[in-house]
Amino acid sequence: MKTSLIWNLSQDRPFPLELWKHPKIKIQVNQISLKDLEKVQPSPNDINILFLQLTLQEWKSLPPSFRKDFDLHPFVSLIIVSSPDGVDSIQEDVKSNSKYLVLENPLHQRELRLILDRTIQAEFYRSAALDIGNSCLENVGFFEGVFSLAHREYEDSKKENDALKSILQYEEHVKKSQEGINHAMEKVTELKHQELIELHQRVRASEQLDALRERELKHALELQKATEEVLNYSRIEEMNLDKILRAQDRLFEYTEQEIRDLIEENKSLKKKLGLS
Repeated sequence: MKTSLIWNLSQDRPFPLELWKHPKIKIQVNQISLKDLEKVQPSPNDINILFLQLTLQEWKSLPPSFRKDFDLHPFVSLIIVSSPDGVDSIQEDVKSNSKYLVLENPLHQRELRLILDRTIQAEFYRSAALDIGNSCLENVGFFEGVFSLAHREYEDSKKENDALKSILQYEEHVKKSQEGINHAMEKVTELKHQELIELHQRVRASEQLDALRERELKHALELQKATEEVLNYSRIEEMNLDKILRAQDRLFEYTEQEIRDLIEENKSLKKKLGLS
């Protein structure tokens, strides 16, 4: 069973996904500290993916030999970079290298799982196709042996020329098939990288839409709260106005009673003075 090695390069940051099972590929994570980068030894028999979790300062502090060793390494399929400090500077550093994929924070596990799955699957089929092509090329030696035997057994030049022609035609066919396989693999790699970029862009657009919806919801809640406060203030004003009117009514009642008492007192005084 072929093995896919994910090299988690970070300063004590664990790999963010749980390992999953693949029917034809064993998936393994190798945890490597940033100070031990020399321990990263990609194997030609495995699918190698580098996953860097580091700050912007740690990225700038990477030894020059790291980029020199892995940017064009033939056994490294993909280099994923994730940083909590923003990725604009990192993207600018690696924009000319299609082997890099820079992911923005917060890191989405579903997106990372899709990227790894598709990379591993594409590399598995690419390896299988190359094995088939190499097997065809190995068979050329067998037919060369057949030609040597035919040369010894047949002295008839016509039969010898026919055997040579058949072998040369077969060899030419194998070479064309190998060229076709290599061209197809290059196209698969190009489409894979484009698909990863589009997937990343769709996830970013979804995040921006979620943020916009969250702001709209927050604005709606604030508007609702303000409306409720206005209504509460109106109710309080109505209650205060009602209290004022009741107080005025009581004051008017009290004043009217005082006037009656004064009139009665005046009548009584006039009687006492004999004026009425």
